[in-house]
Amino acid sequence: MLRNCLRLGAAMTLLILMNLSYAFEVSGESFPADFEMTSWSSTSDSSSMTAEGVVEDGYGKVYLTYEFKSNSADRNKGNFNGSLRSINNDGVMVAATLQGIWKREGKIVTMHTLDGFSNGDMIYAKGLVDLVEGTLNFTAFPIE
Repeated sequence: MLRNCLRLGAAMTLLILMNLSYAFEVSGESFPADFEMTSWSSTSDSSSMTAEGVVEDGYGKVYLTYEFKSNSADRNKGNFNGSLRSINNDGVMVAATLQGIWKREGKIVTMHTLDGFSNGDMIYAKGLVDLVEGTLNFTAFPIE
């Protein structure tokens, strides 16, 4: 009897956790952040990418650098680190650390990133990288 109750409890917990995993949704104010890939290189255990673009919302010209590491046997998903430098027309420069997770399906890499900026800004962004077209398109959500 106790064993059956434990199994039932474990099954219910698993079902609840599975439903919660599909409930992650970001909403609120956002802005687009679109970039062109400027380089992409690989080693035996990582890939590096650089990109640049103009981002409104006060950031101006933005330069990105990423290092992607795989954590799966098929090398189609993993985590990344990176850095950002931006300068706007007023000469205000901002730096940021970039970190998150990625998953590749065909030519598209989906990125989820949590970024901390030297001006105090914090941003969550979801992006799609088209490895053939060389584009990075993010929707950025400021964290209040």
